[in-house]
Amino acid sequence: MYNLPKKYIITGAPGTGKTTLINLLKDTVPCMDEVSRRVIIDEQKNNRNGMPWEDIHRFTDLVFELTTKELLNSNTLICDRSLLDLEAYLTVASKPIPNYLRDFPYKKNYHTTVFFAPTWFEIYCQDAQRLQEFDFCLRLEKSLIEHYTKKGFEIIMLPKTSVTTRKKLVLETII
Repeated sequence: MYNLPKKYIITGAPGTGKTTLINLLKDTVPCMDEVSRRVIIDEQKNNRNGMPWEDIHRFTDLVFELTTKELLNSNTLICDRSLLDLEAYLTVASKPIPNYLRDFPYKKNYHTTVFFAPTWFEIYCQDAQRLQEFDFCLRLEKSLIEHYTKKGFEIIMLPKTSVTTRKKLVLETII
């Protein structure tokens, strides 16, 4: 895993336009879809409880396992979220952070530049995999910023503007 190119991260609370941006970037650079949403969909489809609002420990384990596999087998340049997001979720839930996350070599796998999509009330909406209230998103945003900053990442705040403008900013920064 450590010899592969480092991945850029696009992160932020739920409903901030990350996936929309990733989908637009895919026509230019290889991107990794959000693993946590895929885990939630699979857990719901199979009537299991590995969701952050049910069994956050199971959810964390599943996302970690799938993400590390994809990091190993991917020419991805940009990731929709990173494993560090799990630490922020666990912190907001007042749950302990497992050693495998605490000890993960983030900077060996990810670029230190992180694109952050801020909470944006006007575009936020709930869906079957996004049950969180907007107030939760504000708390998670604070936790994400704290965790990324504490690990030494440089955060570039994405403007609350069109997805094409956001795409241009990301591409001008990484290419």
